[in-house]
Amino acid sequence: MTDPVPVPFADLVLFPHCDLHMALAGTPPLTLTLATRTERTPATGGFDVVPVQPGACDVEFFAPFNAKGHRFDGVPTYRKDTGVVTATTPGVFLFQAHTGGEYLVGRLQVHRSVVGWWFGNDSLTTALDATVAHAQPSLYAKFSDDAGTGTDLIGDITGHGYVQLVPADTRQLAVTPNGRVRGVAATQPGASWMLSGLFPGLGGAQLLPVQVVDYAAPHAVTQEWGAKDLTVLDRKHNVLFLAEGFREQERAKFDSIVTRTIHELFEKPAHEPYGMLGGGFNAFASFTPSAQHTVTCGFRVAAGEETVEAGRARGTGFPIPSNAIGGGALYTLEELVRRVGLPMRGDQRSGLVATWRAQDLDVDPARVSEDLVTAWKKHQSVGILHARDTVFGFQLGRRLADRSSGTGPVGRPADDGVGTAGVKEFVARLYEFYESGPTRSLTFDPRRHPPELYMGAGLVNPANTLLRYVRSLQVADSTVAVAVGDQWQPDDGRFQRSRGLIAMIVNDGVTGGTNLNGRTVTAQTVNKYQGLSYVYANATDRRELRRDPPSDIAVDVDDIIGTVSHEFGHSFNLADEYEEFDGEGSDGSLAADLPADNVSVFGFLRIGPGTDPKDRRIDADKVKWLQLPRIRLAAVLLADSQNVTSPVQGVRLAIGTRDTAQWQQAQALLTEVRLRDFGIKPLGQQLPLETKPAHYLDGLIVGKVLPAEGAIILTRAGSAPFPTFRAGSIVFAPLKDGQHQPLLVVEPEVLTFLRNSRAPLNLDPDNKKRNSGEDTPVDIPGFSPPCKGARLIGIYEGGATYSASHYRPTGRCKMRGSAQDFCHVCAWLIVNRVDPAFHALLDSKLYPESKEEAKRHE
Repeated sequence: MTDPVPVPFADLVLFPHCDLHMALAGTPPLTLTLATRTERTPATGGFDVVPVQPGACDVEFFAPFNAKGHRFDGVPTYRKDTGVVTATTPGVFLFQAHTGGEYLVGRLQVHRSVVGWWFGNDSLTTALDATVAHAQPSLYAKFSDDAGTGTDLIGDITGHGYVQLVPADTRQLAVTPNGRVRGVAATQPGASWMLSGLFPGLGGAQLLPVQVVDYAAPHAVTQEWGAKDLTVLDRKHNVLFLAEGFREQERAKFDSIVTRTIHELFEKPAHEPYGMLGGGFNAFASFTPSAQHTVTCGFRVAAGEETVEAGRARGTGFPIPSNAIGGGALYTLEELVRRVGLPMRGDQRSGLVATWRAQDLDVDPARVSEDLVTAWKKHQSVGILHARDTVFGFQLGRRLADRSSGTGPVGRPADDGVGTAGVKEFVARLYEFYESGPTRSLTFDPRRHPPELYMGAGLVNPANTLLRYVRSLQVADSTVAVAVGDQWQPDDGRFQRSRGLIAMIVNDGVTGGTNLNGRTVTAQTVNKYQGLSYVYANATDRRELRRDPPSDIAVDVDDIIGTVSHEFGHSFNLADEYEEFDGEGSDGSLAADLPADNVSVFGFLRIGPGTDPKDRRIDADKVKWLQLPRIRLAAVLLADSQNVTSPVQGVRLAIGTRDTAQWQQAQALLTEVRLRDFGIKPLGQQLPLETKPAHYLDGLIVGKVLPAEGAIILTRAGSAPFPTFRAGSIVFAPLKDGQHQPLLVVEPEVLTFLRNSRAPLNLDPDNKKRNSGEDTPVDIPGFSPPCKGARLIGIYEGGATYSASHYRPTGRCKMRGSAQDFCHVCAWLIVNRVDPAFHALLDSKLYPESKEEAKRHE
């Protein structure tokens, strides 16, 4: 169970970004720079961003709204030696930029002229830093109305170089050539430095107030739960609550959320096993106010019904793209946009399904209705929401401009004619631009977290400002300040109990929640509204668009608690078990198993190599969670084991004085005892369980109990010296049936059925369409499942966000829906990590017994 040697991550970055605008008149030349970004090793200082040498980058443009056969006509050109883009006609163009084996896709909108510009922030927070410029102000422009070209009226010109950014005092702020702002001197609370912006030929300078925060300065943290002995933090799982988007006047609101969340997380049965494990946790909270409440929205907003008041237009819209429209037999709007892109501004075209198919787009006519097309045409916005100014710089959703690179660029076909080789592949590649990701994702905003320090939500970014802040935390009410922030710093080379147990509470009512930064942080909004209130500053000239949140955002604490407990599940190496997408995704056929402990894939479980796609047989004996033992007595080693010869020969285990009477009973009954090493990998992976003798021993008995010493000695007939079992390992007595056979978490009848049927337990066998509800198991002859059949442990298809080829342990679980409770497998894994001594209590209290077993225990 050794971890692979980590390989440094590398990707591409495009400057200014991937959603570009230029004008035929009124803007300087648009220059594109492609850069490689490589993780430093060891990954403690961020990433090296190095521009690709002139001539080593290729960019190919494509006109998606032109008729088939003409989509390479009149497209912009790119000079490899200078990076300058030249265009001759207005329109919308997709492009692929690539070098070597890496590529990025993007969009360029060409306009005739620029009408005006403005800052897309009311204020901006950046970091104090000696070398790296963190925050980038958003810059928006209004362009000429080039009817019939499909271009937007409002565009994002951030980083394009069209606006000259100048600090009022270079002793306070510095600006990089790509428009990022570095804090040179920290501001006092409530104070700002000033940044000016000038677009030559479009009026005078505009001003933007900037706050500079020293994230590495000491910050206060208070302990809300747990033992006050801070010298043993390394032995506990420490939870940290942080505030994002709470203004100073909302400090009490944050405190109230934290207090109730901690109380219910550790005291309500719905969130077990956290309650039974409460002694293994500490909880802390730290508050730093934001300039504004609610966070930045990366997505655009489709307009809803509006009212006009005092010259301002107000409305409630929905994120683009939406997964709330369509679904079932039809595509959702999100799925349709992924296949056909976004509509032209004012789109009035008819016969679109036929047009899409003629344009080589992957769309199934049977999944498109007239009403869905009508909704798609309205799926557009005029303005772009202003960015919000919050202390940690989170955003909901993602801008189309902020894209990740991929490997394997597709060659540009010779032309766009019928039958030309490679056209469909090239078109499919370019339309990847419209894959925007879930609008409910809650991650770091790349305009607040620079490319030198942030590579994406799925990777660990150890030098970002949030982790700088966490590293600075000191307990506030101690007579001597105690630094505690190292508890939450990621270290991929060793197991860390508190890794990922940071709960960022975000003061925003729009639904959002994510486990991010390489499973080091969870973030969730305080409510789950689908709609978003907005306001145009001028109802007649709709340029500046802002969020319009209520002053006091309503809080759904029950949802926060459910989401926190679910998201912490990811930190315990549990994957999502819900289904969000139809089909098996890109990893359903993987030959290797998934690293998460509660999900597996068909490619790994299938019987034999198999080439017949209709052969869906799976091997139950490969399912890692079906090997988990039921346990009747357990203890944790408080120190490494020792081989001893007195008072009896065997292995001495320090387990403390708790439950010594039960170990004396185990000695009297000659109960079989087993030893399992502390086998948790650095990133928290526990399964499959190790069975090699150096890590696992069975057939032992208790030779001696030493109550005063809090120790037991295990013996085994004819045993040689025992291997050393580290502190944190588990000694346990397995639960056995009437024939003295050890029991597993899967019922024996269920395991036999799975071995014979070689199929999952889902009563509904349809794996083509995602299912958001519980799964009832099939009838097993001669066996009665628990009263709530969905709790039955086995193999169920659908999970890890896909409807097919991904499997999970039960029909319901908190990892499938945050309002539910944890299934027994996920609870077993959490207990095994936090305090394995509670396995017996978990089994007696929460094991989903069959009806026959329950009757025998009455």
